[in-house]
Formats: sequence, C-alpha cells, structure tokens
Amino acid sequence: MAESKAIDYRKLSNQLDEILEQLQSGEIDIDDAIAQYERGMEIVEQLQKYLKEAQNKVAKVKADFRANS
Repeated sequence: MAESKAIDYRKLSNQLDEILEQLQSGEIDIDDAIAQYERGMEIVEQLQKYLKEAQNKVAKVKADFRANS
C-alpha cells in the first residue's frame, strides 16, 4: 500500500509541474489558466496532506525507537 501512495505522490507532483509549466508559458487562455490554477491548488492540498502523514509516521517511528532504546 505504501508503494501505491508513493506512486500517487509522484504522479501528483508531476501533474503539478505540468500545470506550472502551462501557467508560466503565457500561452494559455484565461479560462484554462483559472481551471489549471484551481486544479493546482487541489494537488497542493493533497501533497501537503501526504507529507503531513509522512511526517507523523516518522515522528512515531522516532518515538518508538527512543522508547525501545
């Protein structure tokens, strides 16, 4: 299951990179830019959630390690 999450993280990160490239190109019309911006913000939220979960897991592993040392 962790492998699936890693793939999803990479996939989302790549999608965000593509959106940023489109927005920075200046060759996108305003309606598409707004839609891409909204999608980008959704992706950022998902990535932040994933990273927070990973941070919590690392903190738990550290705490368990210290408790068992």
